[in-house]
Amino acid sequence: MKKTKFENLGGKLMAHRNTAFLTLIFVLALTLVVGSFSLFAQDKMGMDEYRAQLQDWQAKEAAARQAAEECAQAVEGLKGEIQAADAETEKVWSEILAAIGTDQAGYEAYKANLKALEAEVDGLLALSPEELFKRREDIKAAKEKLAGLKMDKLSVLTEMQNLIATIEGKLTQVKNKMPKAIYDEYAVMVGDYLWKISGKADIYKDPTHWMRIYSYNKDQIKDPDLIYPQQVFKIQREVGPEEYLVAKGDYLAKIAEKPDVFGDAASWTKIYEKNKDIIGEDANTIYPYTVLVIPKD
Repeated sequence: MKKTKFENLGGKLMAHRNTAFLTLIFVLALTLVVGSFSLFAQDKMGMDEYRAQLQDWQAKEAAARQAAEECAQAVEGLKGEIQAADAETEKVWSEILAAIGTDQAGYEAYKANLKALEAEVDGLLALSPEELFKRREDIKAAKEKLAGLKMDKLSVLTEMQNLIATIEGKLTQVKNKMPKAIYDEYAVMVGDYLWKISGKADIYKDPTHWMRIYSYNKDQIKDPDLIYPQQVFKIQREVGPEEYLVAKGDYLAKIAEKPDVFGDAASWTKIYEKNKDIIGEDANTIYPYTVLVIPKD
């Protein structure tokens, strides 16, 4: 891999520092040797020989000191090069930000927004599947917020693209963790009928909600007056994203015009066609507590 300018400068600086350190050690050692040699030489050799040896060691000491000084100067020179490279990098970075219509403050703010959104998604990911099901609007809002942030020109920066990809991955985990529906199960007993089951304390505590059981289990119940022991019914606990629980006073056009359904009263026919087996031939008559499927395609 090709080294960057910073890596090359850093390597040079480290090499010169190491050289300077070794040279300094050599100078100190040489000073000690010269001192020791001076005492030893006076006892073991003649004056002329002593002077010659001393001059030789002094010359070596001077050369070592000179080398140390040159290394120190080289280190200072490299520091200057690094500072110049830093300044050049900042200049280029400022030009990049200016080219996409922002500055360092805008960059920091955008990054902070992405980080905040990531923390928000992390919070959702920590919830239980049941809690996630109840927070569907928060999940939708997080997706919309990310879509808005992706429209910003700063999203083209590699750092931001990586952060966006991380958030998208976590949102996918949230989606996979969230159940499509939340329900309990009830095993039909001898003597049961829908009205009776609906009135049980652990079901809906209201016998008039029997239509909710019937419509939610239409795959098993062909005739609401005929149910059989050991049939296992789903007891809906939360209304899913593609479901609608009919309230008193509802009619198909009213349901269709709701913003979270179609936002268009004329689309009532879509609801009718999808739920004709439950509604029957008369589209003007629907019963409270019926669970309707809302087609999203």
